[in-house]
Amino acid sequence: MRSFFLGLALLLLARQSYGQSPVINVVTPSAVAPGATNIIIFNGDNLSGVTELWTSFSAQAQHDSPSAPGEKEANGIRYRLSLAKDVPLGIGAVRLAATNGISNLQLLMIDNLPTIAESATNKSVQAAQELELPVAVDGTSEELSFDYYQIAVTNRQNISIEVVAHRLGSLLDPVLRLLDAKGRELGYCDDAPGTGADARLRHTFSAAGQYVIEVRDVRYQGGARYPYRLRVGDFPLAKLPCLPIAPADLKSSSDGAARVIAEQEPNDSSTNATKLFLPASVSGRLDRPKDRDVYEFEVAKDQRIAIVSKTRSIASPCDLFMQILRPDNSLLAEANVTGANDAGITNTFSEAGTFRLLVEELNYGGGPEMGYELELMPYRPGFALSVETDKVEAPAGGTFEIKVSCARRNYDGPIMLTVASSETGFELKQPLVHAKTNETQMKVAVPINLRPGQFVHFGISGYAKIGDGFFETQASTMPALRKLFPQMLYPPHELEGVIALGVKPAQKPAESPPATTGSN
Repeated sequence: MRSFFLGLALLLLARQSYGQSPVINVVTPSAVAPGATNIIIFNGDNLSGVTELWTSFSAQAQHDSPSAPGEKEANGIRYRLSLAKDVPLGIGAVRLAATNGISNLQLLMIDNLPTIAESATNKSVQAAQELELPVAVDGTSEELSFDYYQIAVTNRQNISIEVVAHRLGSLLDPVLRLLDAKGRELGYCDDAPGTGADARLRHTFSAAGQYVIEVRDVRYQGGARYPYRLRVGDFPLAKLPCLPIAPADLKSSSDGAARVIAEQEPNDSSTNATKLFLPASVSGRLDRPKDRDVYEFEVAKDQRIAIVSKTRSIASPCDLFMQILRPDNSLLAEANVTGANDAGITNTFSEAGTFRLLVEELNYGGGPEMGYELELMPYRPGFALSVETDKVEAPAGGTFEIKVSCARRNYDGPIMLTVASSETGFELKQPLVHAKTNETQMKVAVPINLRPGQFVHFGISGYAKIGDGFFETQASTMPALRKLFPQMLYPPHELEGVIALGVKPAQKPAESPPATTGSN
């Protein structure tokens, strides 16, 4: 009986471990440098079968094996990551592929500052960790705790201090303070515009000497899920772009081509309004406080127009306020900016004519960082698709299922689904969202030629014949990204719509436990 239960336990353990995907908990360091070969270490769970490291940015990845034969990677999975000099600074994404599946996405910074680790004793001003500038520190906030760093500066020296946490997927909501030798506050930042919940400041020092940087969580929380990257030096505090994910050909347009124009100054009144021809896409900027931009367009009687803006979703600090003005400049409609989403207006025009769109910052702000994007399109019946996962796993020749949800706009007919990928051979078993339904469990057969440990990117699109034309759109993965990065209102839109397939070995049939002899 003992041998029976032992064999049964081993069998259950083997079957349980089969389905466990790799999980990345921590990447050390939190950044890699362009033009260099970087050693990065992945710590997490179920990493023993790792076969490949994928990066959203251009890099050469090579598994850095233990030096001694049979030596275990007790400190995590090591990779050598080589980046070309022209890889831009910003935020990238990485993922591990393994024979037991694929890992979660992990955000990683591309940074040209040298990296050091936070000391374990920098919990008071007196024990502040000394920094030699320029430098970046990989730190972790602890509960009910402060982290202190000391810098030496010269007279009139300009220094930028930045905490990158929220933008790397950390739960930390940082508060940043700059103190002089007597503990007096010289600078403070909680949420810096355009950085989500991150903090940063730039200071010109009026006297040479020693100064202290203080970092903490706004709620005094902390732990392993509260890492941060502290950057200190004389550098511009620019927006950190998320580097585009590849392959880019998975993305598709939902409303057809539009003329893309750049805003032309001056355009702050009805007499110098920028003329638009619908459909139109606009890239603009509110260059100075109280700046306003005016656009002019023509519509037909009973024409319905949708105007959509992007600011918060592209990490701009601008809260865009929009109004549609009649030919006599009286107010016709305005955007609701009380919610968390970007501003938008949908309006049906009861008469033909030339109308204007006025845009300005809600709090009359302005500056080089106050960028925005606009789309002005004839309103079309259609739909939006979304999925709640950014990865699936299945053996070659097997199948996976993924739920596709649908939000309809004045269309209740059937929607055909397709899979777009650089890998051919995907076959849809359930390619339809039926009429008057809002979701389906799509079943997909995996190409037979794939190998265990490999992974492939794909996207899901839906199309339908509506009226005299076709409407097509790509399924959004934003619900999945918001679950993965719950502290981000707008996860990196470069990751939007892309799903990863991890190829696992075919599961062997269950074996019976060993036979028993005797009663005990």
